[in-house]
Amino acid sequence: MQSKWENQTFKDDLDERVYSSHLLGSVPDLVLHGGGNTSIKREEILHTGKKAAVLRVKGSGWDLATIKREGFTGIRMDDLLAAKDILEMTDQEMVDYMKKSMVDPSEPSPSVETFLHAFLPFKFVDHSHADSILAITNRNVSQDEIKSIFGNVVVIPYSPPGFKLARSVLERLGSISPDTEGIILEMHGLFTFGDSAKESYERHIHLVTVAEDFIKKKVNRNIFTQKFQALSIESISDSLPAIRGMISKRSKKILNICNSPEAIEIACSEEAEKFTQRGPATPDMIIRTKHDYIYCPDVKGLESQVAEYEKKYEDQYSRYVSDYPMHDPFPPIIVVRGTGIITSGISAKEAEIVRDQFVHSMRVNSIAEKLSGQRFIDLDLSYSMEYWPLEEAKLKKFKPMPLQGCISLVTGAANGIGYVASLKLAQKGSAIVMCDIDPEVSKKAQEIETMTRSPVLPYVLDISSEQEIRAMFHNVRKKFGGVDIVFNNAGILKSAAIEDLDVKDLDRHYAIIGRGSFIISQEAFRIMKAQGIGGNIVFNITKNLTNPGPEMTSYGSAKAFAAYVCHYVAKEGGKYGIRANIINPDKVFKGSKIWENGVLEARARAKGQTVDEYKTQNLLRREVLPEHVANVLLALVDEETFGATTDAMIPVDGGVK
Repeated sequence: MQSKWENQTFKDDLDERVYSSHLLGSVPDLVLHGGGNTSIKREEILHTGKKAAVLRVKGSGWDLATIKREGFTGIRMDDLLAAKDILEMTDQEMVDYMKKSMVDPSEPSPSVETFLHAFLPFKFVDHSHADSILAITNRNVSQDEIKSIFGNVVVIPYSPPGFKLARSVLERLGSISPDTEGIILEMHGLFTFGDSAKESYERHIHLVTVAEDFIKKKVNRNIFTQKFQALSIESISDSLPAIRGMISKRSKKILNICNSPEAIEIACSEEAEKFTQRGPATPDMIIRTKHDYIYCPDVKGLESQVAEYEKKYEDQYSRYVSDYPMHDPFPPIIVVRGTGIITSGISAKEAEIVRDQFVHSMRVNSIAEKLSGQRFIDLDLSYSMEYWPLEEAKLKKFKPMPLQGCISLVTGAANGIGYVASLKLAQKGSAIVMCDIDPEVSKKAQEIETMTRSPVLPYVLDISSEQEIRAMFHNVRKKFGGVDIVFNNAGILKSAAIEDLDVKDLDRHYAIIGRGSFIISQEAFRIMKAQGIGGNIVFNITKNLTNPGPEMTSYGSAKAFAAYVCHYVAKEGGKYGIRANIINPDKVFKGSKIWENGVLEARARAKGQTVDEYKTQNLLRREVLPEHVANVLLALVDEETFGATTDAMIPVDGGVK
């Protein structure tokens, strides 16, 4: 591993700390998704106006790759060092102690390794979970052998993170000399330190390089033993909704289906078949990955494997955990032989993190096995880490968004009602598929993703094309695993008197509004039925359905067809928990393109009204907005509000005169 340090002038020592933290955090082989931590000891002026020694350590929720100055929480060093006389602290006592010692209580909670950072008598301290270090320590090997590889280091046996680990380091401070380059924590990672950020960082890189060189001499480049033939991801694409349903019985999950070259290499390996109960690379990962994963030789037998996994997890939970409610008992990781890796989470981001942690774990465990036999912590320690009190406290406070874990598809999503509906669904936590014939949908999707941080997949789609619709759903399955909410919103509007109506316009209205919404609903219905966890299909019809106006034959009759599709979806979908409902808006102009090119003016003339009169010709005398329609959509898909409603119509029209 090469040092990335570039000599430069820093504003102050905290600026230097930020710079070197970015260097560590930008390397996935050292730090994954918010892992690791760094610190600096410095003098600051407190609120009393007096100078004091302060430890600035990475705060909770910050990532070393992007951390800023304000991401380092300040704790008074005198308070931290006074804890040297304390022999034991529970995790909660440790949190309370640190909170009372913070320079500014409004700053983020400090790292659980704060005491360890404080006890080390160095200005700068760096900690990572380097893959190469873990590969050497996660095996049947003595501490003397580890020291013989790295030279002047202190090796500490595994201890749970927090005050207990800090005490373990404190008791060995006498072993740290001016020449000591670092501390290696078995099955946990590496600590280095120095009087400058550069010294601590470059010691880190040096020891990681020593580990990499040792591994290169002992293990050939192919760390995975290939045993099975590679298969196309297409071989399981039709099964993905059923797989998603199997693991979403307690809470909806979003899948990450990975068939990268490395994922296929793992899926074809002997190691993937063998390591199912070996645990991840480091205990920190267990919170997301759990201890075990499923290895699936054939998706036809996966349902029974998932049931066995659930039963085993429940049994182990009852044996090892007593103080906390049971977590979701379904597997977050499934390796499908020859095909790839499926991971899951309550969000797309969580599923990606689980995937990355699993891939790194497979690398670490495979290398450790080839060196001298991989080993990990026992199941009781594993469950104590998964049900770590500090994480349980976070879970207790965590309130998932109403549509967390859901996948929603909106047609006609680039403008007007469709755009606002997509935004509102994303704000509630749903992953979104935005499709529209307008290429602007890609830009609009990026806008919503930036605003909400929910994943948004844009799709340029001609909804009159059966082939394009079915291809889109195929890709949605491979992207997220399925779909839960569909809003059939796309439409066109061209008015004409019956005697002037061009049959081509009639066919075009039907192809987009009628047939298009049918094919969308058909594909969604198949997926929802396979998932077995219900679903919602909502149709944007129109007031025209119940109160037809003149010169709207093409539009109104196509909408009537779509409305009847909704009725049949409700009738056939009820036994599967699939609900289908209609929203009947009227005259929604804001952001809508269907009223452009003179359509609005033509409709006003047909009614003998001005444009302003036409916009507010309802009982409430107010304009109907896309937000009104989108909010009804949110209510319809909410199980607590309309969970017992299907085959219904809700007007959003200001009241028809």
